[in-house]
This record gives sequence, structure tokens and C-alpha cells, in this order.
Amino acid sequence: MPEAVSYIKLCNETKEEIQAIENEAKESAPRWAHAVSLFNDRFVDMPFTLSIPNQAQAVLGKEKARLLFTFKDGNDIVEWNRSEIKTLSQGEKRALYLLNFIFDVESRLNTGNDILFIIDDVADSFDYKNKHAIIQYLEDIDSTPHFYQIILTHNFDFFRALANNFTNRRRCLMANRNALGISLTRADGIKNYFTGIMKQKFQKSRSVLCATIPFTRNIIEYTKGESDPDYLTLTNLLHWKENTDQITVDDYVSIFNSTFGTSYSGEKKPLKELLYEEADNISNQASHDGLNLEDKVLLSMATRMKSEEFIIREIRRITNNNDYWCNSNNQFGFLIKKYTELVNESQALRSLEKVSITVSSNIHLNSFMYEPILDLTIDHLIYLYNEIKNLKHD
Repeated sequence: MPEAVSYIKLCNETKEEIQAIENEAKESAPRWAHAVSLFNDRFVDMPFTLSIPNQAQAVLGKEKARLLFTFKDGNDIVEWNRSEIKTLSQGEKRALYLLNFIFDVESRLNTGNDILFIIDDVADSFDYKNKHAIIQYLEDIDSTPHFYQIILTHNFDFFRALANNFTNRRRCLMANRNALGISLTRADGIKNYFTGIMKQKFQKSRSVLCATIPFTRNIIEYTKGESDPDYLTLTNLLHWKENTDQITVDDYVSIFNSTFGTSYSGEKKPLKELLYEEADNISNQASHDGLNLEDKVLLSMATRMKSEEFIIREIRRITNNNDYWCNSNNQFGFLIKKYTELVNESQALRSLEKVSITVSSNIHLNSFMYEPILDLTIDHLIYLYNEIKNLKHD
């Protein structure tokens, strides 16, 4: 029969190619199995486990390894293949990208060739447990003599975790853009910025002095409570209230000394005045290298203070009530709402809403969790500060 002859001819012509494909499949099957095993062992709390249902056929080279996703919820079990997966979260999808990366790494382990991996934001969208698993795997890669890595990330928590684990601190660099181009600078204060940087520079830098206010306020809140007089004083340095203009730098330094057992000296200048002076100085600097946490905190404080001052003066003007002060515990949010009710729409309101979205919550930070404000570029904060500073009263 012509069909049989054609089939035999085709088989003979492609025999070597088929054998090569089968041999390649044989070699990849164990690596896929090992990659899947690593994934299941390392990445916890995922909604699924992975397996290779056709492992026998894959080992024989008859089929390529196929992934099976097993979802369990109590006694309910659902199994899907890769083409059926449509409802994974961004983090779960990224986990699959990582599985492919693990496979590629495992396939290169025994080559003996020098290999450079460039790893870009691998921890993005993962929870903390799985970020730690990623760091463990990157450390495994680092222990392989012929493997090298350049790890890039926008996630400061991941950056700090790398610096505190297997990565040499001298090799942890931050990219900064300035007028001269892009620079790479060593990141200081990674372990504890408040203790390592701010407390050391408190007396030397007026910018640092101002930026420590929310940190000090949090310590007092933890140790003495929100009704403590010092806590209330510092609250009045984070919002424009009736006695804010009368609080001096010396007043704050005295609170800092009593909180941390130091003996620094202050000055009689109103602290709000110093806050605005330092915000202007930061805005006029040509370059801003490093973490700049103190400058970002200070700009956030100054921006919100000027915003509240603008709104309160506008409310006084519109309502013809020169004695108006806001007594809400959520002052900035309350002022925005009240001002919106009075003006309905204005260019100033659009600028003030940017403050609410961008900086307001970032002022309430502590020495353990300040990543959100680090994700904001200082250029953005400078622009917003100047935008609020230049608001005009109607």
C-alpha cells in the first residue's frame, strides 16, 4: 500500500531526529522532577502543589514533562494542567516563572561553565515566607563556584534581606539618578536606620533632627500611650494645630533626651520654621544620593504641614471664622473632606488630594517598617512640596 510505504520511508528519514528528541526529553525529565521537588519543598502556603503525571513517559523520552497543579481545600481536590490555569494571582504566576528559572539553573549545574544570572525583581508579589525561600535558593546558587549573580530589585525589604544574609554588604549598591547621570552608591543604615544613622546624626544634621519626630512619637506611644503630654506635643509637630507655632526646637530636643537618655542641646527657633527651612534646602540640592530616608520623611512632614495650613486658612476665609482650628484625631482627612464640601472643585484640591495619596500615611512610620516611603523618589516629593508651597488663596 502506498500509505505504508510512505510511512516506513518517513520513519527511516526521521529516525535519528526522533532519537535525538527522545534523548533530550530523557535528560530534561529528571531536572524537571528535581525542580518541581525543590519548588514544593521551598515555597509554602501556595494554593497548589506541582507534580509530573507523565514522569515515566518523560524519563523514557516518549513525551515532554507535563506539569499538573493540584488544588486542595479541605476534602475538595481539583487537578488542572498548565493550559487550564486561568485564575492564578500575580504572585502565583510569578512562582511559575521562578519554577522555570529553577529548572534552567539545575540544567546548568554540571556544565562547569562560568554562568552569570541577571535576576530582576524576582521577589515582587511574593509574601514574606516565600521571599525568604527565594533568598535561600539564591544563596544556593551563590554556593556554586561557577555561578555568578547580579540581583536587581525595587523592593527595599528584599534588598535589606539580601544584605543581611549571604550578600557582602559592600556589594549592596543603590542606583541614583542625578544631573550628572546614574550613580551606584553603597547603602548605609540597612540594618536599623534609626539607630545606625539618625541617632548618630541627630546633633549634626538639622534635617535628621526634624525627621526623628515621628520615630520618637512612636516610641512614646508604645511606652507611655497617646494621652502622654510629650506624645501630644509631637502630634502638634506633625499637624498644624493651635500651639504648633510656639513649639521650639529646644522643646523637641528635651523630649528626645528624656526618651532616649541623651543630653543634646537645642535652640529657641520654632520647629515648624526649621522644618520649612530644611525642606527648602533639600529642594534646592543638585543631587540626592543614598537612601535619603531623613530627607523623604522631612519633605513629607513639611508638605502635609503646609497643606493643613493652607486648608485651615482657606476654611477661615470662606466661613469668615478666623478662630477656626481642627480638633479631629484624623486631622488631614477631616480637613480635606471639609474643604471639598466648601469648594467642591478647585486646582488646589487636586494638589491636596495628591498629598493624601502620596505622603500622609508615610509619616506614621517606625524603625522597623519604613519601606513605603523609600519606594517614593525624592524628586517626586520635592515636586509635590513645591506644588503645595506655591498654592494660592482665592
